[in-house]
Amino acid sequence: MSIFRERGFYIILCLAAFFLLAGCGGKEKSDEEIIQDKVEQAFKDAGIQTDTSTQSDEKPTVESTLMEIKNFVIGEIWNEGLVNIGHYAYDGTDATGSTMDIDFMIQQLSKSMEKKAEYDIYIQGLDSKYDEVKQLWTKVSGEIDTLYKKLQDDPPKAKDTEYQFDTGLYEQYSDAFFGAVEALNQK
Repeated sequence: MSIFRERGFYIILCLAAFFLLAGCGGKEKSDEEIIQDKVEQAFKDAGIQTDTSTQSDEKPTVESTLMEIKNFVIGEIWNEGLVNIGHYAYDGTDATGSTMDIDFMIQQLSKSMEKKAEYDIYIQGLDSKYDEVKQLWTKVSGEIDTLYKKLQDDPPKAKDTEYQFDTGLYEQYSDAFFGAVEALNQK
């Protein structure tokens, strides 16, 4: 009888150790996951419905993709590129007055031009419902190409007040394109 008690004791001890190790060996939640769980619980406690699906779960619409393209043109083409050229030629800094490496900026812009080429194909593939946007994009895209070619053929030098980099047509075309995209997203 004592042998069975010892075996039972050892079995219980082994089971306890197994469960303890199994519990410790599991993946711990990150701080971010813990915070997310607490926020979701707080919303639940307050009776607020939350949507736990992410945007990446949803298939993008044409309108949302056009907004992505608009944001790309504003951010990567204009803010991180073209707007800085005239400033650099005039005073040797970017549009905010910060130091600027013109060669690096042009290199980064070339990466954005590859992405723009993908957007060119996407927009030209849209159906006739988007003809206005397609026509405006053709103008914007063409002007971006023209300005980029000028940068490649004749990059500006710092404080070269003779350097001409006219972005007027780009601004006119992009404003019209942005307006058309915004209008589509209002429907």
